[in-house]
Amino acid sequence: MTTHPESEEEKDMAFHITQGSPNPLVLEPGANASFTIEVKVDAGSVGAGETIRVKLPDGLVFPPTGQISYISGGSVEILPVESLEDGGRLVRFKAKAIGTVLDGFYSVNVQALPTATGDRTAPDGLTIGATTTAQLSFRIGPPPPVEHKVHGTVDANRNVLSGDGFIVRPGLEGVHRIVFTKPFASPPTVLATLRKGGERGAVSVETVTASLFDVRTATNGAWTPLGFSFIAIGLTAPNP
Repeated sequence: MTTHPESEEEKDMAFHITQGSPNPLVLEPGANASFTIEVKVDAGSVGAGETIRVKLPDGLVFPPTGQISYISGGSVEILPVESLEDGGRLVRFKAKAIGTVLDGFYSVNVQALPTATGDRTAPDGLTIGATTTAQLSFRIGPPPPVEHKVHGTVDANRNVLSGDGFIVRPGLEGVHRIVFTKPFASPPTVLATLRKGGERGAVSVETVTASLFDVRTATNGAWTPLGFSFIAIGLTAPNP
């Protein structure tokens, strides 16, 4: 039988497989989500049919109604599951044609077990070809906090002229207490200025907590109610 030597391109070609963003994927106990997989080669191209193996970390499974999709150029193709083993932790499917640039990516459903928590990692969670592997990473727990901003303008009589997400409570002379209707996860950064073109004096921010802060205003060194604008920036729990 006649054999043909490998070309230099074939010798140099190597698969690259990675978990896409977000990495790690964060999901709550018992929740379903999808993670992405990106595949390419160093040189040349490979026809469709290479097997991609997904080995999920302990505490995560491919759900009974889960799907594997290939997304490219705005189109979505549902791919068949070649095999499902180890109680749903080991999944295999066939790749589309692979080139040196990413023409698309794979989306794989995953479910966290209700009792699972913490960081879950499989060092060889992704495999393609004989030896090419990549890590899979997940984080099971409450969703991370998100950025939250509250801003507004208040006059000297503590009337809200603009903004929402807060109410104004009376305090000592020259003190306006701003109470957030949705508390921050921790004390936010607060900046206050006197109303543009409307007031002369000084303003300071005091007693900042996750749920409120005080604004103190003064004229000629005496505590006096004055109008002001403010912005508070921090983190808060995401909306359910």
